[in-house]
Amino acid sequence: PRSAQSVAAAASDVYKRHYLQYPPLTAKPEDWFMKIAGVAYYRMDWSDLNPEEGVYKFDEFFGPRFDFWVAQNHKRVAFRVMCQSMHSAADYVTPKWVFDKGVPGVQHTALRGQTQTDPVFWDARYLEVQCEFIRKLGEYLDGREGLEFVDIGSIGEWGEMHLARWTPQQLAETGFSHTRYVMAYRRIIDAFVKAFPHTQVFLNVGGQGNQTINDYAALRGVHFRQDGLNPAGASYDVGNWLYKPYSRRGVVCNFEFHSGLDAMKAKGWDLQATLDKALEAPLSYLNTNLGNYYTLPEEARQKLTETARRIGYRFVMTKLEHNALIRLDGEHTARLLVSSTWRNDGVAPCYESYAVEWSVEDEAGQVVASQVTFPNKPTTQWWPGEEQKVDAILRLPPGCRPGMYTLKVAMLMPETGQMIALGNAGKDERGRYRVTQITAIERTGPVGEVFREEFEGELEPWGLAKGITASLVTEGAHSGKAALLIEGPSEGGWNYAQRRLPVTVVPAAKYRLTTWM
Repeated sequence: PRSAQSVAAAASDVYKRHYLQYPPLTAKPEDWFMKIAGVAYYRMDWSDLNPEEGVYKFDEFFGPRFDFWVAQNHKRVAFRVMCQSMHSAADYVTPKWVFDKGVPGVQHTALRGQTQTDPVFWDARYLEVQCEFIRKLGEYLDGREGLEFVDIGSIGEWGEMHLARWTPQQLAETGFSHTRYVMAYRRIIDAFVKAFPHTQVFLNVGGQGNQTINDYAALRGVHFRQDGLNPAGASYDVGNWLYKPYSRRGVVCNFEFHSGLDAMKAKGWDLQATLDKALEAPLSYLNTNLGNYYTLPEEARQKLTETARRIGYRFVMTKLEHNALIRLDGEHTARLLVSSTWRNDGVAPCYESYAVEWSVEDEAGQVVASQVTFPNKPTTQWWPGEEQKVDAILRLPPGCRPGMYTLKVAMLMPETGQMIALGNAGKDERGRYRVTQITAIERTGPVGEVFREEFEGELEPWGLAKGITASLVTEGAHSGKAALLIEGPSEGGWNYAQRRLPVTVVPAAKYRLTTWM
């Protein structure tokens, strides 16, 4: 009565959770890195975007990148605006006009040897000016088509929660304390949350000494990122003690390599071991900052490609059961029952509640039946490696003719209709996946009553719950000679009297049960 089969996984479908750091605006769709990465990521100085008070060069910077990556190449973009960076060639990463307004600064030497002036991040005047910039940035970027995420870059070297160039004397002279540092971060986090209500915001998390900041960020819906990825893991071992528990609270996790490929080799760090360590964490994004994309060796390209197939969540339908035949009579609705088994083959949870859409196509490719089903366990709880069940009933309308029908499946956000990639083969041009073909035949055999009980025989076929007694009575019989009289309280259950149906029913058929009391 039913057909069961395993469902093939696809080797080609990968999630585009790799992101490209400073990728060239001359990239071609056929370039290898364009096939495994879905996000172009850029960092810039605050002074690049806001060189004078009230002057914003958002269009000049963001416009070409949205045009090239989103409009032309159908990818997404992500950004971080930094307020301190030893790699910058500028004397002022934070604009000079900020200090002219009275924000205190300290002097540091950059990697190119020039003196840079950096702001006192915990100063109230700095926070006021920076929060206003964040507000303007959100007005321009939030909700814009193609924006994947923004990083918080307002405090610390590169915006990465450390003060490596700050001397103890500078910290003391500027009134640093852990409390002021935490409060400054909380204010910046709140400013980003308010400015970017429709955009993922990431915080570079730092070590365990800053967990109170990380936890506040998680409470406000901000996600985590960390660099320093090497064969021992990312900096501060965040993948283990921080990412694992918070990922199940809805926090998306993001890694970045510590060094480029050449530097890794010089240090004796193995790329495969580094990637394997990364995948021990519930990783949803990975920065591919290993060096020049065009000169990266083929071996490294392949390793990144394989890793891309495991980053984030990856839903695969592994098994399907359904009735072996669809029976049609031209007058009534026919039913196709499907029971599917799914598995998350990625390393991270899914952070959206998706629905499963089933559809049946006839031999001409026309959809004759479809059904959107919500899994009993939401997709946000499909943990890596676990199997989940999703069942559905599809109803083929009267008028369908015998022949071969194709069953397809998709996973989507039902409010928007946006479908996601699955780890299965057979994807069509509309984003649905071909699962199997099922034969529909003309239904034969009687249609009508298949069983009737008029209580003219013995009570032996009937089973009674504890505490229940039953007898046959002639008074008040509805259609036969007798009726079943049930008396007493049912002890410890919902049933009173029951019996097995003495005839065989047809799988996936529809029956009506009627009774008279």
